[in-house]
Amino acid sequence: MPKLSIQDAGVVLLTLTLLFTVLFWRLGDPTFWDPDEAHYAETTREMIATGDWWAAFYNEEPFFDKPMLFHQLQGLAMRAVSDPELGARLVPALAALGLVAVVAWLGSTLVAPRVGLLAALMLAANPGLFALSRYAILDTLFTLCLFGGCACLAVAALTGRRRLQWPGYIALALAVLVKGPLALVLCGLTFLILITVSAELRRRLLALRWMAGLTLAVALAAPWFIYMYLRFGDAFIKGYVLDENVKLFAAGRFANQPGYAFYIEILAVGLLPWTGLTIARLIDDVRDVVGGVRVDAVEAMLWAWTAAIVGFFTLSTFKLDHYVFPAAPALCLLTARAWDDMRPAARIGRQTVGPLLAAGGAATAYLLMVRLALPAGAMIVPAALVAAGAVLTVRLGRRPASPLAWLAIAPMIAVYAGVIVYALPALEARKAIPDIAAFVAAHARPSDRVAAYRLNRWTPAYRFYVGRHTTFLDDPDQAVAFFNDAQPFYAAMRRDGFDELVARGARLRVVYERDGAAVTSGRVLWRTPEPPVRYVVVAKR
Repeated sequence: MPKLSIQDAGVVLLTLTLLFTVLFWRLGDPTFWDPDEAHYAETTREMIATGDWWAAFYNEEPFFDKPMLFHQLQGLAMRAVSDPELGARLVPALAALGLVAVVAWLGSTLVAPRVGLLAALMLAANPGLFALSRYAILDTLFTLCLFGGCACLAVAALTGRRRLQWPGYIALALAVLVKGPLALVLCGLTFLILITVSAELRRRLLALRWMAGLTLAVALAAPWFIYMYLRFGDAFIKGYVLDENVKLFAAGRFANQPGYAFYIEILAVGLLPWTGLTIARLIDDVRDVVGGVRVDAVEAMLWAWTAAIVGFFTLSTFKLDHYVFPAAPALCLLTARAWDDMRPAARIGRQTVGPLLAAGGAATAYLLMVRLALPAGAMIVPAALVAAGAVLTVRLGRRPASPLAWLAIAPMIAVYAGVIVYALPALEARKAIPDIAAFVAAHARPSDRVAAYRLNRWTPAYRFYVGRHTTFLDDPDQAVAFFNDAQPFYAAMRRDGFDELVARGARLRVVYERDGAAVTSGRVLWRTPEPPVRYVVVAKR
C-alpha cells in the first residue's frame, strides 16, 4: 500500500478538520434560536410522544407544512441521543456530509478527481452549508435527495451506466417525501431546459427510462399523500396543497418580499470568495456560445440546474434565502472547473479570489472593532482572512492555480471556528425564552393552563422548552378573558404586554422576570443593540 506524501496527508487533515468544524463541532450547544428549527423540533417531539409517526402535529394540532420523512429521521436521531438540540440537528449535519460526498463523486466521475475534490471542499466551506447543517430544518436533506437523484440521472445519461438511473428515481421520491412535489417540478424544469437547448443532451436524456422511473418515484411517494387525504380530507388539501404550495408560490400572501434580484444577491454573497471566478465562468461560457463553440454536456447540465432553481424561486411570491440552496452544489462544480481554466475571463476571475478574501477580512476586522460586541480573540478570524488573501494574491501570479485553492479554503476553518467559539455563545447569553420556559415547566402543575402572549418569533422555542400544550394569545381582549377565567395558569410575555393587559383589567402577578434579546437575528451582537426586552412569567393574582 503506497504511503501518503506529506502534501497528501496535509490535504486529508485539512479536509477532516474543515468537515468536523463546519458540521459537527459543538453542534448541540446552542438552544433553539430560529423559529423554524424550534417549530420542526417541537413537531418531531410530539410525534415521538404520541407514537404517531405518519402525521405531523404542532401543539396537538395537525401541521400540514411538509411531508413526514424529515420528521421521521429527526425523530430517530432524537431518540438515539439524550441531547434534544444535538438530536434535532444530526440529520441536517449528516445530510450535508452526504451532499459534500455526492458533489465529490459527481465531479470526479464526469470531470476529474481534482475537480470533484475541490468542488466538494468549496461546498463544505460554503456559508449556506454551515448555517443549514446546524439548523434543525430540512434543506440539506432535501438538497441531498434532489441533487443526488439528479446526479445519478446525469451520470446514467452521460456515461451509459444506465443502472444508476434507478437509485436516481428513488432519491427523487425521497425528495418528494421531504419537501413535496416541488422536487419533481425542479427536476422537470431542468430536463425541459436541457432537451430544448441541446440535441445531444436530448438524445442522451430521452434514452433513459423516464416513464418507468417516474412511475417508480410516484409509487414510492404517493402512499403518504393518499393516507393524509384519507385521514384529514379537505383540511389536508387546503392546508398542504393550497396554502403551503400553490398560494405560497403564487398568491402574494406576505408583504415586503424582496425583489427579483434577491437570489442573485444571496448566491453572490454565499459563494465568496469565489464569486468573481463563478461570474468569470459564466462569461466565458456565454462568449463561447455566442462564438459558436459548443459548451460540453456537463457544463450545460450544471447551468440548466442553476437556472431552474434560481428562476423558479425568483418567480415565487414568497422568498426565503435558503430556498435557493440547491443551486450551491452545481455552482461549486462550475467554479471548481474554472479554477484551472485558461480562458480570458477565468484568468481574471481567479485573480479576484485573494483580494476578496483580504477585503472580507478587513470588513470583519472593522465590524469587530466598531460594531460587534465579541471577545478580542475573535480577531483571529480577520487576521486569517487577510493573511490568506495577501499570500494568494501574490502567489497566483507566479504559480499554477491547482495547489493554491487550499489558501482560499483553509481560512474558512478559522471563520467558522470563530463563529462557534465567540459568536454563538454571545448569542446564547442573550436568549431569555429557554430560561423562561424552563421556569414555567418546573412550576406549572399538570392542571394549570400554559400560555404565551405575543412572543412572536420566540413562540416555537417557548413551546418546545415548556413541553406541554400552550395557548397562543395575540388579541388583548382575548388574553384578558383568558387570564380572568377562574382556572389557574402560567403565561410568558413581554413586560410591555403585561402592562397593557393590567391596564385593561387582567388580574396578573409577576412570578419571574429577566431581560433578553428582542430579536432572533445577529443584531443582538451590535455594540449598541436595540434595548433588551424585559420578559415576565405571570400567574393569577
